[in-house]
Amino acid sequence: MTAVPESVLVVGSGSIARRHIRNLLALGASRVDVVTRRNVAGEDPFSDSRVHVLPETPDTHVAVAVVATATDTHLATARGLVAAGTHVLIEKPLAAAVTPDLQLLADEAEARGTVVRVAYNMRLLPVIERVKALVADGAIGRPLFARIEVGQWLPDWRPERDYRESYSVSAERGGGVALDLSHEVDYMMFLFGRPENWTVHHAKTGLLDLDCEDVFEGIYLYPMGFTCSVHLDYLERTPRRRMRVVGSTGEIECDIVGRRLTVRRGSATEISESPEMFDMSATYPAELEAFLGAVHGEPTNLATLDDGREVLRLLADPGEADCDV
Repeated sequence: MTAVPESVLVVGSGSIARRHIRNLLALGASRVDVVTRRNVAGEDPFSDSRVHVLPETPDTHVAVAVVATATDTHLATARGLVAAGTHVLIEKPLAAAVTPDLQLLADEAEARGTVVRVAYNMRLLPVIERVKALVADGAIGRPLFARIEVGQWLPDWRPERDYRESYSVSAERGGGVALDLSHEVDYMMFLFGRPENWTVHHAKTGLLDLDCEDVFEGIYLYPMGFTCSVHLDYLERTPRRRMRVVGSTGEIECDIVGRRLTVRRGSATEISESPEMFDMSATYPAELEAFLGAVHGEPTNLATLDDGREVLRLLADPGEADCDV
């Protein structure tokens, strides 16, 4: 396990920020500084004596930081930290859209020699890694087509608060199902590489009170005729997250919510239901360890800054993906 440095900073105090704080403490951090202007006194994990709440980013050098604020603030926050020489893990998505600031962040990180990664933790889910290995090893022959889909009723995401108060409903703040559930596009790239061409559709059904899309459909075209379609929605009352990959000699079905991996090859069927393969909670400390390892030059599967930018491009119409760069 890579040691947690003494100076660790978390920017943000929402649910994902709190998860990062707890995991940093569990990994052995002796002190975690948290930048937030919210009144979090006495709340978990801020009541821990190792957690120190600050109203703004300190002027002193910080070795590593986690940016876990609203999507529309990710870039500005990360640029300030990178300019100070801090290694940064940015919560997904990298930004609300493709903008010139993405290249500026990349240039600053290169100039400062800082490591920047994007927290697409599903890359570290063992069943995703297993599917990647099966495809790469030719277990189902040549991949022909794939379908990736995820859906969940948005008001159920955070039942303790009104969904209309979350950034998810605001396009200006970086909401919308495409950005919120962009994990699927990222792990598509992790599994199959980057597509050559694509088409996307963003739809607002009117069922929810929001000003952004609640349904996303993308079709991604690869060499040799391989096609992957991706469906994302805020609407399904029964949560669903799964994929199907069909090859020339077999197929893979992965039901992440149902915790079941099925591989069919000819007349043979293999079923895996090991709980460890589907343990999403374990991916969060794993991504922190992978990030700290990357800071020390270790190879990791974490999404790079370039990967994060590519996800944003693949969520936009090809004619618009590069218009701001």
